[in-house]
Parts: sequence; structure tokens; C-alpha cells
Amino acid sequence: MSPTPTPRIVIVGNVSEDLTPEGAWIPGGPALYSARAAVALGADVTLVSRVPTEYDRSSFEGLKVVELPVATCPRYENVYPKGGGRRQTLHQVGGPIAAEDMPSSLSADAVIAAPALDELAEFPSVGAPLQFVSLQGMLRWAIPKRPVRRAAYAPSRARSIQPVGAISIFSDEDADDPTALATALSLRGPTVVTLGNRGACLYRKGSRSVIPAFPANVSDPTGAGDGFVAALAVRLVETGDLLESCTFGNAMGSLMVERSGLGEMPSREDVFARSQGEVAHGS
Repeated sequence: MSPTPTPRIVIVGNVSEDLTPEGAWIPGGPALYSARAAVALGADVTLVSRVPTEYDRSSFEGLKVVELPVATCPRYENVYPKGGGRRQTLHQVGGPIAAEDMPSSLSADAVIAAPALDELAEFPSVGAPLQFVSLQGMLRWAIPKRPVRRAAYAPSRARSIQPVGAISIFSDEDADDPTALATALSLRGPTVVTLGNRGACLYRKGSRSVIPAFPANVSDPTGAGDGFVAALAVRLVETGDLLESCTFGNAMGSLMVERSGLGEMPSREDVFARSQGEVAHGS
């Protein structure tokens, strides 16, 4: 049997920085977390992002990065109160990524649009048979020094970068009515709503399939949804099975919350083991 070709993944979206409790700014953002997760799963990853001169590029190890110049990147302060949920404050914004910023030669097995805020006005022009939209950033409304809120007109904002047939992913925390939003978006393409420790739901043309959760001992929930997106994309390239790929994504997300930061991504072997129920919680 010939080996499975390495999945080629292009991820487009601005890197950002997150404020630590100690007052330091560290690399983060949906695009970077998804990129690091995809690399950990064995993918060949190209990240297209606006990157400030002073950004910590150690987080780019193992990635091919198309760096677009910018003075500042988005900066977020994240607080996780007891009882669940996340509170975010935007400290500064980044720059837009326009169609003309995309290298014309880029092609891949899958492309993921993962905006940190609203830097993408349309889906990236990358030749790829599989298209994914991580909608978290598009469903945010934020101005500097103010708390981040859910955006009004969520369906229209989401559809602005949702090509017909693309797979859209968002968290139930990102929308006032996640079921209604997912049902509407699923008329254009499969839509996944991640539900934290309750798993996920896959919507296809209005019908819903429940993807069971994997229990986990939560250490740091940052980036778990981005890991889900990366694992879903990598596995769908490999198998073509959307339900199985969503399960693989849930296993990835459950492992990511048990670790902390970009430097502790789960391995491919760990994700396969968790998906088969072989990895103990918190191991």
C-alpha cells in the first residue's frame, strides 16, 4: 500500500497577540493556532498573514509563511470566568488582507480562511478542492479598548466569506442563536457548531448530526476550536469522510484544552488514540 500523501493546507488570516496574566504579549490568533495544529498533525502548511516587524517569529517554526507588512497586529485580552464562557477585550487592530495580497501561485488540498477580526472581505483566492471558513473573527464586533461583542447581522457577515460548498465552523459562544445561524449557512455548505465539552453538531442542508464529545480535564481552552478546524481539514483531505473528520476534530480539541499555548500541540498519534478512547484524560 502506498503511503498517504502529506496534506497541503493553506491558512489565511492575521496573526494576533494575547495578553498573559503577567502582562506579556504572546503570539496567538485563529490562523496561527490552526497552522500550528495542522503542522503537529503532519500537514504541509502555508500561512498567509500580516505580520508586524517586532512579532515573535519563533511561533512560525515548521510553517511556510507569506508575510504581508503591517504596523500592528490585533491584540486581545482573554479572561475565562468560572462557570464558562470567555470575555475578550480588543487592545489594537491589524490590517486588511485583500485579494491582491494573495500570491497567485498558491494551491493546496485545502484552504482555511481564519480571520482574527474582519480582515478578509472575501474568501481567499487559493486553488483548492476543499474550502473551510473559521467564522469566529467574522462574528465579532470590536473597537480598541472595548469588550468584544457578538456582531449584529451575523448571517450576512458570515456569508460574505462563505463560498457555496465551503465548510463553515463556529462556536456556539460566537452567535446569539447558533442553531438558526448554522441552519441558514448549511443551505450553502456544511456547517459545524462546536459546543465545547458537549461535542459538536454538523448541519447539512438544515439537517443536524450530533458529534459526541471526548471528556477532558481543562487546563487552557485557548485555541481548542482552531485545533478542531485544523484537524477537520487535515482528516477530510485524507479520508473524504466528513463525519469521521469531525470526530477527529473533537478528539484534537479535547486534547488541546488539556495543554497550554502554542508549544504543546497534540501529536497525530495522540489524536488517533483519543479518537479511539485510548488516551486517559489529562495524560
